[in-house]
Amino acid sequence: MMSQKTPYLKGMKPYKKSGEPVKMLTGKEMSRQKKNRLKSWITFYRFNMSFFVEHYMGINLYPYQRFWITLMSMSTEFVGIASRASAKSWLIGVYSIARCILYPGTVVALASSTKAQADLIISEKCKMLRDNHPMIARECKGLTTNQNKWEMTFHNGSKINVVVSGEGGRGHRSHMTVLEERRLIPTVIIDSIIRPFLVSRQPPYMNLPEYSSIEELREEPLEVIITSAHYKSYEWYGEIKKFLKEMANGDPDIKAIFLDYKIVTRHGIKTKKQMAKEKRDFDPITFLMEYGNIPYGSSSLSYYRLGLFKRTIKRSWRPITDETFVTTKSPHFPYGKNPYDIEKHPDESRIVSIDIAMRSGKDNTIVTCARLLKNVTKGWETNVVYMESYNGKRTDDQTLKIKRIFEEFQADIMVLDLMNAGISIFDGLSAVTQDEERGVEYPAYTVMNSEQVDNALYDELMERTKAKDFIPCIYPIRATADLNARIAVKFKERMRNNLVKYLVDDNTEEDFLIQSGNKDILDQKDSGIRAHLLQAHLQTTLFINECISLEMAMTGGKFKLIKPEGSRKDRYTSVSYLNYYVSLMDIELLKERSNVGDEEAFLSVARFF
Repeated sequence: MMSQKTPYLKGMKPYKKSGEPVKMLTGKEMSRQKKNRLKSWITFYRFNMSFFVEHYMGINLYPYQRFWITLMSMSTEFVGIASRASAKSWLIGVYSIARCILYPGTVVALASSTKAQADLIISEKCKMLRDNHPMIARECKGLTTNQNKWEMTFHNGSKINVVVSGEGGRGHRSHMTVLEERRLIPTVIIDSIIRPFLVSRQPPYMNLPEYSSIEELREEPLEVIITSAHYKSYEWYGEIKKFLKEMANGDPDIKAIFLDYKIVTRHGIKTKKQMAKEKRDFDPITFLMEYGNIPYGSSSLSYYRLGLFKRTIKRSWRPITDETFVTTKSPHFPYGKNPYDIEKHPDESRIVSIDIAMRSGKDNTIVTCARLLKNVTKGWETNVVYMESYNGKRTDDQTLKIKRIFEEFQADIMVLDLMNAGISIFDGLSAVTQDEERGVEYPAYTVMNSEQVDNALYDELMERTKAKDFIPCIYPIRATADLNARIAVKFKERMRNNLVKYLVDDNTEEDFLIQSGNKDILDQKDSGIRAHLLQAHLQTTLFINECISLEMAMTGGKFKLIKPEGSRKDRYTSVSYLNYYVSLMDIELLKERSNVGDEEAFLSVARFF
């Protein structure tokens, strides 16, 4: 008989026992061996989930991603704070799918400040993973993404779904909860609504008498917090510090990972040139938080503290777009019908403030719009409802843009910085302007005749005004060191008195628009509409960053605000100049109020307190 020449498969050995003939395995024995192998592999993969992701799901991981997944699998509370582009959401999608496959019947709840943000994990990350990896597709039963439901289901009864971070989210249950961008979710919502979601998974064997009373076998639920760094004064920072203290005290169930942009460039997710460009484009504080992963708190020398800036306005004003203008222009709406206009009250004043820049790449021209509402006991309540910036435009282009906003906003006053290129812009504003694109003619503006305007400056600007018919609405500012100091102090004083309010951040506004059923924000075909709707909110964030980075210094015995090297303060200039003029209006308003009768004044004060 010829000897066996064909080699056995790698890792396989023939069944052989000494003195016993080789025999076929019965179906029962094969089934038992298969179950034992499954138990061994499942046990191994549950203790080594990064191997499961790579071996079974077929996903290649970077070393830091393996470590991240391992930490999550060993935790009951996990905190991941990482820079932009570090694949936080993608990694959460990967881990959620792995957990759902390895633990049948698992429910993963994704919560964020907006449903749309949490939906990205399912509609983009999970969908891409399912489409690109056959073993995930094999496990997946269905994937739903629409306005009412975002959910990924599995054949073994597990599911990943998006829940509302609000009253509508009550009643959900989960074995793993993910707080996406935790810094944007109010703590009261997390504690009262989201954290009560968590319950222990109950596998069927735990219902058997021999296991049901063994406490050590009960599975602990998992809470995952992922976020980017933000201001220290916000709620998230205190909670993160609490977690770190508990870790330092030896709590084995809390794990954390913190990553800056170096991990992004190390693995080629972004190139060093890309990062250098983004650093140039971002203001220093935002880059420090978003990419440096460093929470920011005002320095001891900062003149303006973050708490001064009240961001409560959700309904922002936006200028009309060219597309909307074409379809809505009529005799009743010569400047077009603006769907984002705000009706002007009879006793309301409106003001536009402009800080001018001409050189491309050097500085930005900033246009700020504010609504002024009377508060006869305190002054004019100032709601900053719009802000935009543009860079490197010619004088005639800037003049046209400013007049468009001034007329559409129905403004009464324009505060104009005359320094540097400001005087050239004044010349343009003081002439009639033809809007060739829209077929509209804008009137000429000139300096207002006010006791607040220096007589010599008034005469100079009137001399430069060439139009015969004009509107005297411009309040000019030609700043000196003394005036800049007064402007800075008045700005802080009015914010302390809660007279100035600003737009909410862009994430809060996006959620507000979605909840209110705004069709434009839901239009996925128009990629530019989201930027149009949210850009003023982003500008407000940049403005606040400029303000809190300004440091107080004394130069030649005079008070002065100094900006950090490489930063700007053009947004601060636009808003603070606007505020200064309103502070002059406060004096007139309160002077009028001082002339009312004693009884009425007493009642007014009583109501105020």
